Amino acid sequence: MASVFRSVYDFCTAVSVNAQPGVVGRPTRPNARSSHRNYNAEDGPVTTTDFVGVEMYAKLTNFIESYVKARLEVRLSHPYFPYQFLRHSVPLQDAKDLLGEDLLLYYTTQWSEFRFSSKVVDGIFSYLNRHWIKRELDEGNGNIYMIYTLALVIWKRSLFMESKERVTDAVLDLIRRERNGEPINRKLIRDVTDCYVELGIEEEETPDQVRAGQANPNAKLKVYVEHFETKFLRETENFYANEAQAFLEHNPLTEYMKKVNYITSLGSALAYQEFHNKVVQVERRLEDERTRCEMYLHMATQEPLSKTCEKLCDRVEDGLNNLRSALESHITKEGLAAIAKVADAAFTDAKLYVTTILTVHNRYSSLVGNAFQNESGFIQALDKAATTFINKNAVTSRSPQQMSKSPELLAKYCDQLLRKSSKMPEENELEEMLSQVMVVFKYIEDKDVFSKFYTKMFSKRLISETSASEEAEVGLINKLKQMCGFEYTNRLSKMINDTQISKDSSIEFRDYLANRNIDLGIDFNMLILSSGSWPALPTLKMHLPQKLNFAIEQFTAFYNSKHSGRKLTWVLSQSRGEMYAFGFGSKKYVFTTTTAQMAVLLLFNDSTEYSFGSLITSLGMDKKTLSQVLVSLVKNDVLKSSENLDVAAEARDDVVVSLNNSYFNKKVKVDLSKMVMRTDPKQETEQVQKNVDEDRKSVINACIVRIMKTRKRISHSQLMTEVLQQLSARFKPSVEMVKRCIGQLIEKEYMRRDETAREMYEYMA
Repeated sequence: MASVFRSVYDFCTAVSVNAQPGVVGRPTRPNARSSHRNYNAEDGPVTTTDFVGVEMYAKLTNFIESYVKARLEVRLSHPYFPYQFLRHSVPLQDAKDLLGEDLLLYYTTQWSEFRFSSKVVDGIFSYLNRHWIKRELDEGNGNIYMIYTLALVIWKRSLFMESKERVTDAVLDLIRRERNGEPINRKLIRDVTDCYVELGIEEEETPDQVRAGQANPNAKLKVYVEHFETKFLRETENFYANEAQAFLEHNPLTEYMKKVNYITSLGSALAYQEFHNKVVQVERRLEDERTRCEMYLHMATQEPLSKTCEKLCDRVEDGLNNLRSALESHITKEGLAAIAKVADAAFTDAKLYVTTILTVHNRYSSLVGNAFQNESGFIQALDKAATTFINKNAVTSRSPQQMSKSPELLAKYCDQLLRKSSKMPEENELEEMLSQVMVVFKYIEDKDVFSKFYTKMFSKRLISETSASEEAEVGLINKLKQMCGFEYTNRLSKMINDTQISKDSSIEFRDYLANRNIDLGIDFNMLILSSGSWPALPTLKMHLPQKLNFAIEQFTAFYNSKHSGRKLTWVLSQSRGEMYAFGFGSKKYVFTTTTAQMAVLLLFNDSTEYSFGSLITSLGMDKKTLSQVLVSLVKNDVLKSSENLDVAAEARDDVVVSLNNSYFNKKVKVDLSKMVMRTDPKQETEQVQKNVDEDRKSVINACIVRIMKTRKRISHSQLMTEVLQQLSARFKPSVEMVKRCIGQLIEKEYMRRDETAREMYEYMA
């Protein structure tokens, strides 16, 4: 081989004896469609090297063309195609008349030998490649190829173009036979497809195209795609469409999906063995793809089937996106349907409402985790669906304030969990329940509404000392802080701090009394509430019993001695106490009462009956408050009234109220305060919503001013977008409210409209 290489080198570098000394130059450029170079003396001088290169290139081209042409005309007895390759005996015939597997055997054998020989020839003529051919290519001659490429081009234009239809049909026939269960020679398929890919070498971009950024990475696959892949995919689609229709006629959808997954997995394995590694997505479009997905999701508890569906959809263009969209739609429907079933009871039953939501969410959260490996797109679909059916459903639609109902019921559910009761859960169980509360809280859009309701109920638990666990209370506050930030839970933390300070102050107050030998005559405890940290509490004006008044005076003196400049305001409406009752036969009772109830009952130590007017004078209460207190005591049978009393109406001054000496109760401890301290839920909700709206105005105003101060100048649409975006974590403000706040800030001269562009706002320092 070295001697042949040397001969080519010597031929290319030899000086022709016919060349005229001193005549140098370049030959004319060939015609764009010509494969030969024509030389004319009138075109200018040419070099000897040009003559030699053209001559050798032309002779080699003619040789390869003759060789390839002979492959079409060869008889089967020719040494290039030994007869023993045939699977069965056939009469002697031309190679161009072969069909089926015999054709593939012949084609792949000839291709393998030709490819090997072409590489050898390419090495022999490497000097020609490096010099004359390279120069021609650099100068843009598109009809000149490197020697190996030249060989492939000749094969493609001759033998391939003559036999491509028959070869492709033979390959497809092999694939059909394998699908029908027949054993085949897979190597034939792989060899043919490799040949098709390599024949695309002529389609590769020129260096100029690559430099210009016009390169197409799939250009080399043009022959493979055009002459094999397109036909293969079409046949595959037709084959499995018929198979699927026949299978579905006798099997359920679940079995169909398992079958499809098996076939596609098997097909993928075969594809790596038989086809080019180019990724091909075989897609059978369904007219109602979303409906199919939802049919599957309806059976979502079958997690192995879920994984099957996810794998199948991943093969289809936008298949996973469609599945995610279908998952979101399905979860939304399931959530809305589940809440609609219990809407009547859940409107007032917070536990039923929250547990119904959690049942739906946990089911699909498990599905997303186990079937879809918590892929972010499916988690996002679950989150969107949960946000939708939690904030707008059959329960919220019944409330005048639709967006407030879910946060209200969630806050009430928290109150049920954290309030003392006869059926308290274990510590670990309570912790898990509170963690589940945070799952629902995550999707609440108006988190400020939840905060208002929760703070109000939290304050009641602290004041009435009915909190089940201080550790659980602090734990939930920390969870809220972690999700919403320090500012969101700041008031709650201060309220917890106030209770601890109050305990310390009670101990110090008892030491204060002991050091001064002061006996209050009662067990007195207080809760010191920081103004601004606690929700607004109703006030009560009345004349206190002497012992209570004395205790308050002593504590006020103690507190002022420690904190000068502070003012104590006693919230008597929230105060409670216990008193012993000995006036009902031989049985002794312990009554838990409000301060107002206690003041009324203590008067009956001096007399067994009073007129309504005399009670007003003695207690200094307003008529409405006293009427409510008397109604609670009469309904508990502790007192009797000469006329029926109504909590909504003021009693007449001459109505007589007397002690019921025949009072009896099975319990020794009786809580009389519950009836008085009850509030109208509807009225309470309306008041909370009113407070929320007021707070929102302040928050929106502050947000607008902050944005304007930063931007100085901003358009109306951009300002609206930024306000809504910044506040979305706390609540979802209405566009109308934001517009009103903008108008108010313009009136207060925090900002102004641009006189020339009314859509623009400017900040006023």
